[in-house]
Amino acid sequence: MSQKMLSDINRRTGDYGYNSESRISPGKKKDQAKKSRVFGIILALLQFAASVWFVLQIYMILSTTLLAVCIGVLVALFAVSLFTQLGKRSVRTFGKIFAVLMIIILVVGSVFSNKITAFLSTVGGSQQVDTETPFIVYVSASDDFGEYNPKVNGRSDTNILAVVNPKTYTVLMVSTPRDYYVHVSGESVDPNPDSSFEKLTHVGLYGSGIAYDGNGKKLSPSEWGSGYDVIASGGKWGTASMYKKDSKYTGFTALMNTLQDLYGFDIDRNHYSYVRLNFTGFGRLIDAMGGITVNVDQGFSTHTYANYENDNGRATYTFQKGKQKLNGIEALTYARERHKVAGGDMGRNKNQIKVVRAMANRLLSTNTFLSSNFGDILDTLGSTFTTNLDLTSLVKFQTAISTHGDYDGWKILSYSVTGASGRDRILWDGSSPSIVYQDETSISNASNLIRMTLDGKDSSAIKKQIKEYNK
Repeated sequence: MSQKMLSDINRRTGDYGYNSESRISPGKKKDQAKKSRVFGIILALLQFAASVWFVLQIYMILSTTLLAVCIGVLVALFAVSLFTQLGKRSVRTFGKIFAVLMIIILVVGSVFSNKITAFLSTVGGSQQVDTETPFIVYVSASDDFGEYNPKVNGRSDTNILAVVNPKTYTVLMVSTPRDYYVHVSGESVDPNPDSSFEKLTHVGLYGSGIAYDGNGKKLSPSEWGSGYDVIASGGKWGTASMYKKDSKYTGFTALMNTLQDLYGFDIDRNHYSYVRLNFTGFGRLIDAMGGITVNVDQGFSTHTYANYENDNGRATYTFQKGKQKLNGIEALTYARERHKVAGGDMGRNKNQIKVVRAMANRLLSTNTFLSSNFGDILDTLGSTFTTNLDLTSLVKFQTAISTHGDYDGWKILSYSVTGASGRDRILWDGSSPSIVYQDETSISNASNLIRMTLDGKDSSAIKKQIKEYNK
């Protein structure tokens, strides 16, 4: 066979005498390209559906600005997946891979967001916050262990007022000693402070501040002797379960009103909320977060009863000066100890603020949100505390704040009220236990700092004033 004939055959059938795979007919190539484009478009549409699902999961917690940005980005990414299918084969392949990756990311993000929004919608109350109005949150830890029951009145070991001004990005935390000798503010309590003084930690036992007899009749101040007499005679102090969700009364009304009267701040009840948890929940939450880090001012060791179900009983805990990572039991012990720290109850107040601040920083950190045990944190939170705040509103509040051009994080400041130790008669049972007498200068200082924060004074000015007061 001649060289020319072999050359002709090779051009028609390939070097080995059969049709080359590269010699696909033009019609077949068009058909395969069409199928490839259709498949790519289907993937792009699935990506669009996943994007819609994702937006539906997050729209309740994102500010209008962030939601608009998010939708714009998702539309642009959908356009990338869609229009790459109009290009060459390599471009179409890239588009398909990109669409698959986006679908995976959006589905995972939607599941994660759904868990958060489900938690926010089932936990908390109806009181909302906004980026224009300052508000105060009363933070309390009850001194009991076991499962937290928000329907039962209890003593309060930690009493912190978090004063928040969203315009100046300032949070002032004012801590009041648990044994502070205060006048109980309540409808059924004698308005004459000389006959109705109590340790602050006991004020939680008065619930709403309204006493009822065994038949449910509201009692006046003159119809009972001591706080405990109401219960001993078959009556009760108003609990959270006795009032409607939007009632001005809760199981924490007496505590909140007592602190408001003590410091004399002017704020309406729509901007005065509470967050309350117990010691077991306190420890569980810190363990679920993987612990917290605090800066210990003064080292000490203590043999304590401050434990919860994961502990094996009383033990000795040692805290060394400097930064130290604490688990739930250790943090609880550190926050409760007053005998081994300088200043006693006042020193404990400062340590409690440190722990609360560390918990807040940990909860708000990106690492916590991305951690593998974030679901455990949400589950723990759900059974750990009660609040009348609308948590969805609170998250949306933070996302809106974060879009402000001058926002560079919250400035968290703190001030601890002081007093003098002593013994005096209390309203609950007529006994005379150890108490902390009020220090008028310290209360006046705290009142002024609260007023400065609510009035929008710059955080640097408030910080300077705190240093002046602490001299």
